[in-house]
Amino acid sequence: MSIWLSIILIIIGFVFLAKGADLLVKSATSIAEKFGLSEILIGLTIVAIGTSLPEIFITITSAIEGHSDLIIGNVIGSCICNFLLVIGITSLVKPVRLDKRIVKRHLPICLAAVVLLLFLGNTDKFGNAQTITRWQGIVLLLCTVAYIIYTIHEEKVIKNKKIDEEVVKAVQNKVKHSVGIIIVYMILGILGLKFGADFVVDNSILIAKSFGLSEKLIGMTIVAIGTSLPEIMTGIIAAKNDETDLLLGNVSGSNILNLCFLIGLGAVINPLTFIANFNISILILMAITIFMQLLATVNKKSELNRKRGLSLIIVYIFYIGSMLI
Repeated sequence: MSIWLSIILIIIGFVFLAKGADLLVKSATSIAEKFGLSEILIGLTIVAIGTSLPEIFITITSAIEGHSDLIIGNVIGSCICNFLLVIGITSLVKPVRLDKRIVKRHLPICLAAVVLLLFLGNTDKFGNAQTITRWQGIVLLLCTVAYIIYTIHEEKVIKNKKIDEEVVKAVQNKVKHSVGIIIVYMILGILGLKFGADFVVDNSILIAKSFGLSEKLIGMTIVAIGTSLPEIMTGIIAAKNDETDLLLGNVSGSNILNLCFLIGLGAVINPLTFIANFNISILILMAITIFMQLLATVNKKSELNRKRGLSLIIVYIFYIGSMLI
C-alpha cells in the first residue's frame, strides 16, 4: 500500500470520527434528558466506553498476536493524551467546566488506577521486566466492574437528593426521539468512531513502520493519539453544544477504563510483558493526574480557560518531543 493511499484513508477516518462523535454525543445527551440522568453519568459510562472502543479492539488484536508493548504503550499514551491534548483542544473551543464531583471523586480514582498499574508492573522488583498475569488481569476487570457499579450508585444517591419527579417528566417531554431511534443513533455513532479510528490508526502505523519506529514508540504516540481521536472529536462537539460536563466525565471514565479494563482484558487473553521503560511514562502520567487535581482544586471559577488549555497542549507537545528524541 502506498503512503498516499494511507493518507487518503486517514482523511476518510477523520470524517467517520467527526460524524460518529456527533451522533454519540447527541444520543447520549438524549438518553440523559429522557431518563433524568446527569450528563456526567452518561459521560463516565456509555460515552467513555463508546470512545474507548478503538482501544478495546486494538487491545484484543494485539493481545492475540502477543504485542504487549503496543497494548501498555497505547493505554499510558492515551491517558496522557486525554488529560493534556483532549482537554486542551476542547478548552480552546470553549472553557471546560471542572465539575466538583469529578474532581473530588473520579480523579482520585484515576490516580489510584495509575498507582495500581505501577504496582502490578513491579511486583517483583522495581525496574525489572516482568509479567502481568491472567489473575492480575481478572483483578483489574473486577476493579472495572466495581467502578461502574459505584458510578451508577453515586448517580442514584444524587438523583434521589436533587431531582424531583415533575422535573424529570418535564425533561422527558422535551426529547423528540424514541428510545429505539436514540439507540440506533448511538450504535451508528460508535461504529463511526470504531471504523474511523481503525482507518487513522492502521494507516498511521503503516507510515510509521516505513520510517523504522519501534512498537513501544508507536503505541505511546501515533496509536495513542489515533485512539484518542474519538475523545478529541467528542470533546469538540460537546464544547460547541455547551456540554463540557460530558467531556470531563468522558475523559476521567476513559482513563479509568483504559488503565483497568484494557490492561485487564489484554492480560486475561494473553499475559502481558511489562518492561522497565514503562515506569517512567507511568510516573509522568501520575504527575499529570495530580497536576489536573491541583489545577481543578485551586481554580476559583471551576473551569479551564483557553490560556490554561493552551498550556496543556504545549506540555503535550514537549512530551511527544521527548519520546521522539
